[in-house]
Amino acid sequence: MDQPTITAAVIISRSEAMQDACAAMYRQLATRFAAQAEDLTAFAERCERNKVQIVRTYQETVSDALETNFAFGGLALPDPLDTSGALQASDWQTAASEAVAIEETVIAFYDQVAEASESLLATIPSAYRRVVKARRRRIKTLGKL
Repeated sequence: MDQPTITAAVIISRSEAMQDACAAMYRQLATRFAAQAEDLTAFAERCERNKVQIVRTYQETVSDALETNFAFGGLALPDPLDTSGALQASDWQTAASEAVAIEETVIAFYDQVAEASESLLATIPSAYRRVVKARRRRIKTLGKL
């Protein structure tokens, strides 16, 4: 069976959903783990800024260029993020491990998006690579909390 065409709009929509899911997860974790609350709240705020950055890139530079028959061939959309493991964890170490796994899922997807769009416009891969870089730093921070 042929894979459905994955347009830029589909990628942006999934990216928004990932950022929203992560922001909500970090906000909920901040209410449960007081010692890490400041960092977790900052992570949530960063997710919201990343979402704005990605959407703005799409609206300002991508919509006209990409929606003219560009598709992300060979790219598989990941399933919606499941943050329940982190949110249901009974201790911080388990929650942090689950959060790292979620971060790695997002990073892998965003790396694929950046690579798939590299030959089209510099703004798209740049936006995704900036988010990937920030998420890799977040993984290191999660390991230290």
